[in-house]
Amino acid sequence: MPIYEYVCDACRESFSLLQKVGCTEQESACPQCGSNKVRRKMSSFSCCSGSGFSPSSPPAGFSGGG
Repeated sequence: MPIYEYVCDACRESFSLLQKVGCTEQESACPQCGSNKVRRKMSSFSCCSGSGFSPSSPPAGFSGGG
C-alpha cells in the first residue's frame, strides 16, 4: 500500500496516510482537526531493484561501451 501526502484546507496541517491504491481525497480525514476537506499533494517516490543498487548505478541494460 502506498503512502499518500495530504494538506488540510481547514487547518493547513500536512500529513501522510498509508492507504489502498485508488483511495480518494473524500475518503481521507485530517488527523489534526478531523476535516475531510483535504487535498492530495504531489510527492516523489522511491524504488529499488535487486541487491547492490545505488543511486549512481547505471540503468539496467547499460553496456558502458562507446
